Amino acid sequence: MIKKISFPILLQVLIYLLINILFIFKYFSRTAFEPSLLALGYTLVFLSLGVASTVYGKRISEKSFKTIYWLLLSLMLFAIVLMLAYIDPYSVRVDRWSAVTFFLDHLFQGEYPYAAHTHVSTTNFPSPFPVWYAINLPFYILGDVGIGLIFFLLLAAFSIRYCFSSYKPAFFFLLLLCMSPAYWWEVAVRSDSLSNAFLVFLAVLWFWKKNYSLTQNFYLSVFLCALLASTRMSAVLPLALFFFRPFVIELSLKRKIFFVLAVLSILFLTFSPFVFWDTHTWVFFSRNPFMSQSGVGNVFVLLLMIALGAFLAFRWEHIRSFFFVTSLFLFLFILSSQVTLVILKDVRESIFSDSQYDISYFSLCLPYCIAYMLSFHVNWETSDFIARRYRAPHTSD
Repeated sequence: MIKKISFPILLQVLIYLLINILFIFKYFSRTAFEPSLLALGYTLVFLSLGVASTVYGKRISEKSFKTIYWLLLSLMLFAIVLMLAYIDPYSVRVDRWSAVTFFLDHLFQGEYPYAAHTHVSTTNFPSPFPVWYAINLPFYILGDVGIGLIFFLLLAAFSIRYCFSSYKPAFFFLLLLCMSPAYWWEVAVRSDSLSNAFLVFLAVLWFWKKNYSLTQNFYLSVFLCALLASTRMSAVLPLALFFFRPFVIELSLKRKIFFVLAVLSILFLTFSPFVFWDTHTWVFFSRNPFMSQSGVGNVFVLLLMIALGAFLAFRWEHIRSFFFVTSLFLFLFILSSQVTLVILKDVRESIFSDSQYDISYFSLCLPYCIAYMLSFHVNWETSDFIARRYRAPHTSD
């Protein structure tokens, strides 16, 4: 018998399908395939597998899920290796990989790294923050920052298995990821944005799994927020949704002030080598990542999104509802930025043909969207990791 589908589940299914259909229309329209037929076929296959997994999922043993989990993970890793080997990164018009690679090239050559333009254009510059380059340094040393795609897939696969304590949800997480054209686009162009989203998602998952809290693990929370915020600007959004409520209602005024100052101080510390790179021309203030990550925006839209984020931050009580509000907020935030782009830039071409539209940011929703859709395959009520509610508020000195 099929489990009754709730509106929140339907909404997350819709978000998942919309994101992936966007990629089908934008990138398959450049091939001989008809994107509308592909999108229809993709939707039917997705819904059919969803029904089949719900009907037959309980009949499959944990041992069988373990076997197909490892088989699927191996196939995905093999596919990534093939794509890294056979797709020339210089042949794609996406420069996230070269933003990291050329930054580190300049750094080790003693040149100011944030002035390194990418392979796509002399007006495109690196936008990630310093800690993200440190994380990608091992992959750069190995010869290809695309190797990070393998690392973050393994990290996600093993972390989901550990946190949910079962191969069943871990398998379905991988299956939904494997079925996502948006994910394979990330692999094909060696993009690191979804890898960064996985890092933040898994950090929050680990924090919840360990039963940590902002009050009882205050200094750990400070370092976690500061270091993750120093990877990409987009990393701040899930962190804000996760920590905002305890920050407001649990911390004393003294700790609130300390938290803000400590996070800003650590952020400044990570940026300081580049701020003081050249104290004669102060090149940092003429070329820095904030210029690349905040080029398009509207203050009124931003204020509206901040208000919505603050509201949603108070709406979740356990990790399942956190997945829901984060997926929804990220989707609306990215959608609002695209609408703002249309208005401010007066872009008249289709979202599928104009390069100014960067639909890849919608992929940031996927970890949370997929995790929420695992509701069909996780017993939320009995799992201590899932069912544990947010701790009752209390102040600390």
